[in-house]
Amino acid sequence: MDLPRREFEDLAERAFAAVPKEFREKLLNVEISVQDLPGPEADEDEGSEDLMGLYVGPMRSEIQEGMLSGAPPDELMARVLLYKRNIESACSTRAELAREVALTLRHELAHHFGFEDEELERIWPEGA
Repeated sequence: MDLPRREFEDLAERAFAAVPKEFREKLLNVEISVQDLPGPEADEDEGSEDLMGLYVGPMRSEIQEGMLSGAPPDELMARVLLYKRNIESACSTRAELAREVALTLRHELAHHFGFEDEELERIWPEGA
């Protein structure tokens, strides 16, 4: 699959809107963006060239602590990156693509709340 960027971003926006409200309301300083492929931010991850998404930055609890301690705002920002080409390469239909975007987004947002990959694989195998 190879969607125009705007259509892919629309899928991501719909996936975010489908995240339960109680979780969306608890997100602190999280930016969600789309990149074609993993860049230098993913270099530390083994197999980074195949990543579909990445959470970069502090977890929610660390952001809260930083806010209380007066840390500089740029240190309190987190990003969820969705890697368009890698997600598209794993999908053959638009429905599969929409599902993978949603799963990837939720997986990366779970890191904001402190979940590690191993824990996500155990408690949420569909989305790990």
